[in-house]
Amino acid sequence: MSPTPQHAQLIAKGRVVALEGVRVDATLRGTGLDVTVTQRFCNAETVPIEAVYVFPLEEGAAVCGFAALIDGRVVRGRVEEREKAFAVYDDALIDGHAAMLLDQERSDVFTASVGSIKPGERIELQIRYVALARREGDAIRVSIPTTVSPRYVPGHQPLAAGQSDGERVNPERWPSVPYGLALSLDIALGGPLAGIESPSHPIRTTLCDSGAQIELSQDNAALDRDVVVLVTPRDAGRPGAIVAREDDGSHVAMITFMPTVEKDDRGLDVVFLLDCSGSMQGSSIDEAERALQLCIRALTPNDRFDVVRFGSTYESMWGAPRPFTQQNLDEASQYIAGVSADLGGTEMLAPLETILGRKRELRVILLTDGQVSNEDEVIALAHAHATHARMFTFGIGNAPSEHLVRSLARVTGGGAEMIAPGERLEPKVMRTFARVRSRAIGEVTIDWGVTAEMAPRRPQILYTGDVCTVLARIASGSPREVSLLVGAQRYTVPLDFAQAVVGGPLPTLWARERIRELEDGATPRGSAQRRPERDTRREAQLVELGQRYGLVSSAASYVVVAERAQGEQTTAPAALRKIPIGWTKGWGGTRNGGRDLFWQQATLSRAHMSFALPTAPAASMRASHRVTEPTQVPKAEAARQQAARRAADRERNDVLLAVLMTQRADGSFGRSPTLAALVGPIIDRVDAVAAEYDDAVLITAVVIYCVEKSYPGRRDEWGLAVEKARAFLAGRGSEIAVERVLSG
Repeated sequence: MSPTPQHAQLIAKGRVVALEGVRVDATLRGTGLDVTVTQRFCNAETVPIEAVYVFPLEEGAAVCGFAALIDGRVVRGRVEEREKAFAVYDDALIDGHAAMLLDQERSDVFTASVGSIKPGERIELQIRYVALARREGDAIRVSIPTTVSPRYVPGHQPLAAGQSDGERVNPERWPSVPYGLALSLDIALGGPLAGIESPSHPIRTTLCDSGAQIELSQDNAALDRDVVVLVTPRDAGRPGAIVAREDDGSHVAMITFMPTVEKDDRGLDVVFLLDCSGSMQGSSIDEAERALQLCIRALTPNDRFDVVRFGSTYESMWGAPRPFTQQNLDEASQYIAGVSADLGGTEMLAPLETILGRKRELRVILLTDGQVSNEDEVIALAHAHATHARMFTFGIGNAPSEHLVRSLARVTGGGAEMIAPGERLEPKVMRTFARVRSRAIGEVTIDWGVTAEMAPRRPQILYTGDVCTVLARIASGSPREVSLLVGAQRYTVPLDFAQAVVGGPLPTLWARERIRELEDGATPRGSAQRRPERDTRREAQLVELGQRYGLVSSAASYVVVAERAQGEQTTAPAALRKIPIGWTKGWGGTRNGGRDLFWQQATLSRAHMSFALPTAPAASMRASHRVTEPTQVPKAEAARQQAARRAADRERNDVLLAVLMTQRADGSFGRSPTLAALVGPIIDRVDAVAAEYDDAVLITAVVIYCVEKSYPGRRDEWGLAVEKARAFLAGRGSEIAVERVLSG
């Protein structure tokens, strides 16, 4: 049919697209985030249609509301067991009624099905979720995902009803789509703000007495990358408690502790696992290379390390961890500088099996975009080795898989950081190594004074700078305080049940934590043996929690049925219309994600496993282990452009980062071209007194002095480096009054 003017915007690539647009309205109150996602569908065709849209939500969000607006009428959904929800939906379509279905494919990927939409009819879906805001240093990170990056489907992943599980998270992708995003974020933290910034999008900010109102500068922004907003309060936060009351009289309390954790001076075995698959091409591999260069310099002389990169194949730099010496640092630095995203598909399971199978205490630092479809398999493997290996993960890119990145850290007792293009790497790397270097506290006890059902049931492992947040459901009793016991230390927070609010997000967040614990496969109580009936019981628990608190999970879905009056039902079968999504910005090294992509014809499914991605030449492989994925050599021009871009990026690095990159394995600093840029005109005075001191001692003392004086606001970036440098000077028994020496 020829589109009418109001439907013209729905036509793209000669096809009618049933999604008109997406709007996100979010509110940040204290540490709680409340979000409503509105999706507008319209049928511009002459036949009834069923629209199916795959989209992301924040990892770990508690999806607690699903409703449809049809002809001015709001119809609210209910939670049912997943297969029953589909049966209800399917029966409604057969009877000619309108029906909507919301399924969880992953904890951060969902499918909305809307049918049957009559010709000319509009339907709005409203999806509500709540989440706990995440701390990143002094800032609160608000992340609104907008697109699902392509997920690589390993060849061994089984088919289900003619479709692999991975294919359900790989919808059709176009270089651009005719619908866009509008976003509004209301911020009220109960105190003054120190700063607001977005590394991902231009934003409009309106300040007010109680906080701020944020909107995207572009009214119809592309859904091609996560929206990231960093909100920094003047008050960095303090321990506290909030209590809510449920309808049955029970209470849910959320407690926040900030304990002090001792430093761990033991030598560690650290394996850096770098994703070099094709999806990492472009800015992602550049960011990963910079982060990895910083990571290895955060090691100490007592540590041992190795670098493993993976794709369709994987290779270990040495085959086993080696001591952190200057020679090994130089070799590793040169090796990392030469890496490229040229190893094909993302086969993460095989290298992890090899690394974790060494069965010794280990720290694994993973740098990846996480774009695989067998997340559950990878997470289960890591969980099985959590007694001896902790994973610290970096999620890199415009739309990484937070489900994989955060879950790997969570189930092994590690930590996770997300690195979006434009974000500063240094604080994230330093925070991660502050965790790695701190003495992990796993034996944490919480004394409630009454019977309390905690979520998670076992408190998280604590590291330096981390905040411990625990939710608990208290059926009876009203304790006046709750205590966190860490060894001989006790941290106490008062509880005020008289101030308990009715309802609110806390009961929902508690239930979501229980659901996530069940989905992660945690077995905090009972036998560790796994039997077939165990999964049945787990799914029953997921459904019960979902129905009680109105929550979606892997076992429970939302369904809405809007019955039509007699004579208004559709009679023709609804034509299936899968909504295409946009390519992730910069995915695979291209400017728009899809155009000019050398493997854009592949749909990442078993049916297309003949497509190939590049790998390193066989001659360069050390301790290499091949898998069955076919490979091809990348275009020389693409490799040349990548190397040129990386060199240009290094030239633009600021002075502080350039200096930190010159630190030696023993913690000292030497003369380098960046030294003069750091110390400025006093370089002549440094040269004048050089004969009076050991050169390494003098230069190290000068670097410490200048870094602390010139960059006081960036302590989170240079803190570990200066600590290592002071340890070097202490080992030499040297103290230099730098200010007096430089003043002459």
